[in-house]
Formats: sequence, C-alpha cells, structure tokens
Amino acid sequence: MRHLALLFLLPFLSYHQRAAAQGCSDAGVCTAGPMGQIAAVGDSTAPEPRHMARLMTSYALGEQGVAIVQVQPELSLGLTERLSIQVKVPYISASGNLGDNSGVGDVISTLSYAFIKERDRDLTAIAGLRLPTGRFTPESFEQATYGPNARPLPMPYQLGLGTTDLLLGVSYRKDRWRGTLAYQHILTQDNQSTFLHRYWQDVPEALGYFESLALERTDDAVVRIQYAVPIKRLTLQPGLLAIYHLGEDSRLEYNDPTGNLEIPDRVNIAGSEGLTLNITADARYRLNDAWAIEASFGSPLVVREVRPDGLTRSMVLNAGLRFAF
Repeated sequence: MRHLALLFLLPFLSYHQRAAAQGCSDAGVCTAGPMGQIAAVGDSTAPEPRHMARLMTSYALGEQGVAIVQVQPELSLGLTERLSIQVKVPYISASGNLGDNSGVGDVISTLSYAFIKERDRDLTAIAGLRLPTGRFTPESFEQATYGPNARPLPMPYQLGLGTTDLLLGVSYRKDRWRGTLAYQHILTQDNQSTFLHRYWQDVPEALGYFESLALERTDDAVVRIQYAVPIKRLTLQPGLLAIYHLGEDSRLEYNDPTGNLEIPDRVNIAGSEGLTLNITADARYRLNDAWAIEASFGSPLVVREVRPDGLTRSMVLNAGLRFAF
C-alpha cells in the first residue's frame, strides 16, 4: 500500500510545468481546525494528547512571482475529550516587483467536536470564523517602489481579504484514509482595495495583476482526500484538494477610463467562478510522543481562469514544529 503514494505524485510530475505559472487558492477553510491533519497512525500506541501548539513557516510563490512568507503560531486546546478550540494568527510578508508589505493577517478561530474518536477512525465537525484583522489601510500602499507618491498595491500584497467568513466542515477518517467536506461562506464584505491599472500606467509590470477595486468574493466549497503512509517515526500523507469557487466575484469599475465618474458600476468578473484542484503532500516526523517536525507542500493541477482575490499560488511549502500536551 505504500506504493499508493506514488499514484498521487504522478499527476504532479506530468502537470507541474503547466501549473507552475497558474496557481492555487485557499481562503482558510481547507486547513481550519483538524481539517487536513495527519492521521494518528504509525508505531506509537500512546493516546493522542488533548492540546497542541504549533509554529509553522511557509513560503509561497503568488501571482506575478510575488514571494509570500508566513509565520503562523497555532494553538489548539481540548475543552473536553471531544470539544476543542483552535486559533491561528499569521504574520505575513509579501514582496514583489511593485513593492513590499508585512504585518498580521486574518485570524482564524474554530471549534471542533469529535462525534467519533477512536484509534482507527474518527468523525469531526468544525465551525469557525475568519476575521478581517489583516491591515487594509492606505499605509500598506506606501512602500510601492515606483514614484514619490503612494499607489495602491494589488491583492497579492495585501494582508487580508477584507471579509468575515463562516467556516463549516466535517472530516472523517477510517484507518489511513481521510475525507473532508467544507464550506466557506462570506458573512460581510469590507474589502478596501483600490488597485486599478490606471494608477500604474507608467509601470508595465503592474498591468499583469488583476484589478480589485472594492472586490467582493463569493463562497467556496471544498473536497479533500488524503492517505497516510507510516514509515516508523515518519508519516507521509499525499492527497488531493478541490476548491470550487461557487460564483463570480465582483468589483467596482469606472466606465470612463479617466475615472472621473463619481459613482462606479459594480461588475461581475468573468472567469472567477470555477474549480481549483491541487495536489498536496504532508509529512510528520515524530521526535517523541510530544514533539514532532511537520512539513507540507501544495501545487495546482487545475485552476480558475481569473483569480482577483490575490490567493494565486503556484507553489506552497510549509515547515514547522508541533508540540502536543
């Protein structure tokens, strides 16, 4: 069965050259709470601790080659044997050909409840929120490298999405297999992006980014399947992650190319609805029953034609340390 891992890698090897220039997107629900966690399989017979603290660092390549680095502390506390609360607070740094930006991103907090909690199977439901704590003010635009005046940077440089999102999901594991269904619903829209190409007409590189004036996102539905492969202290977990953007996003747009109209029109963004399919691979090396080193990788196989929210990723690599107590 260990050779099953290769079946997940074959599509990646054949599609990587095509996908590397396109991207994958995750607005948060795919990894909220226990979603996508590595299965408790292997040579340890110790019971899973109730609490967990983790520090992860990630490196990603976004739209137009923007480098995005995140440092994300995460804390999960078991309120009871079955009920847990999880909080993630990311610190984000984005750097590209138009400028730089860094600061605290959107906080994700979830509650999870294990309806079934056994060694060989579990069934867990989650409910949570993604909160718009990522700074979205004019100050975040002042680091633009072109010209003496501040100009609005595109969404890939922003620290948040400007939305309050409801996260819902259910995850079921049987032995080494795990399947996840999740839904991310937009509760409030407050995206303050003012990025338009007209502000950057003298910089050809800026014209390759998607415009996002007062962007409004639509909901996401997620399906994920993973298979754990234990090798002594090491557990590998390849998988597939499908994210379907359920409708077209919209933005404000000026009919007058000079932007002199007082009231712009809200228009749907053609091509922003649709499927993103990613291949993923997670790994955990257990140092002992408390400490573990973790890593993960993701890259797209299928992408939406238009991704104005700045979540385009051609590659994501995570590594960090996990402490269970």
